[in-house]
Amino acid sequence: MSRWTGIMAILVASGCASKGKDSGTDGPPLIDPDVQPFIWAMADRPELPASTSNRWADDETVAWFGRFLYFEPRLSGTGTFSCATCHDPELGTGDAKAVSEAAGVTGRHAPHIWNSAYQRWWFWDGRCDSLWCQATGPIEAPHEMDLSRMELARVISTESDLADAYTQLFGSPPDVSDSSRFPDSARPVSDDPEDPDHLAWEAMSTADQDAVTEVLVNVSKAIAAYERTLVTTDTPVDRFIRALDDGDRSTAEAALTPEERHGLELFAGEGECVFCHSGWQFSNKEFHNLGLPEVPQVDFLDTGRYDGITAVREAEFNRISAWSDDPSDDAADQLDRIVQSPEQLGQFKTPGLRHVAHHAPYMHGGHFDTLADVVAFYADPTDYDGPGHREELVVARGWDDAEQAAVVAFLEALSTTDAPSADRITAPATPLP
Repeated sequence: MSRWTGIMAILVASGCASKGKDSGTDGPPLIDPDVQPFIWAMADRPELPASTSNRWADDETVAWFGRFLYFEPRLSGTGTFSCATCHDPELGTGDAKAVSEAAGVTGRHAPHIWNSAYQRWWFWDGRCDSLWCQATGPIEAPHEMDLSRMELARVISTESDLADAYTQLFGSPPDVSDSSRFPDSARPVSDDPEDPDHLAWEAMSTADQDAVTEVLVNVSKAIAAYERTLVTTDTPVDRFIRALDDGDRSTAEAALTPEERHGLELFAGEGECVFCHSGWQFSNKEFHNLGLPEVPQVDFLDTGRYDGITAVREAEFNRISAWSDDPSDDAADQLDRIVQSPEQLGQFKTPGLRHVAHHAPYMHGGHFDTLADVVAFYADPTDYDGPGHREELVVARGWDDAEQAAVVAFLEALSTTDAPSADRITAPATPLP
């Protein structure tokens, strides 16, 4: 018995394969009945998860301010970069580059941020356990926005429009005019204690450090509140699955072409893609080593999730930190339950696939320029001799050109959404409504 046959036998025996009405009542089935048990959850959008560690997560006014900050170049060291530089809504919330470029060149591809509020871990290696934790990183990262938290506090407190908005939402930012207490630039640099920014940071009092850090945290929580609103809309795939479940053959036929339906069959069936790209987000929110080919722009020996586990446990802004609004036992348990072992070497987070056709290139290092290249890799993976070992599901599928094209067509149908409203993907004229 093959693995696929065994899985289907379990599903049939448990009754999981019986959901939905017979799509073949008025003709042959529109999709292989054997794969139907694997597709129902694809159109079942869950409620937006709560973000208890960010008290501002669902505050519309704070989200407005976060949207303003997301597009604001004053949050960079040179005044020329913003969050939108690498996560441009016009480019699918990516940057169309293999690895990101801002103040410098980063070591990984900028992931899209659609539906990011549904994730469990953030960054390719999962080194943050909340969306606001993720937002803190790029601001200070030397190769990204390169603005120390001390410089950020000065921008917020001295730029009148930002200071007024911040004060209305969070209270007055610190008065950083005393240069004997507040240097021009300062931030903790744990891996380089001789860094000038770190030395300046260590010279500050704990109270002044906390006052400056609070500005970074509030700014990041505002940006996260905005990013929670970036949720994709309905696709032809959603309409097809709902119609299939309702037994509405004509609507289902109109939603997806025969080629797109065949691609869905391959994706959910013999391709076994659905075991990692599962559910409404098309991600199991876990980490896998795909055994990707070596490319010059990223470190082939990148350990990925393995070191990401250490990083999230030690993160200054994780959900059990003093900066979390809910450092609960559940958050602590989530970190404690992680098992770190060599199994995680070379693993990277499974990205969600909604809107996937709009944010090429693909993988954590921008390994593939097109969806066709991605599917060709999965159809016939190259040899791998990197860290860790390749995910066992990544095996040659023997798909011909037509089958590969069908999978691409399905992924493109998963990316055809209604245009997001302008108040979600453009900068507002003012920091507050």
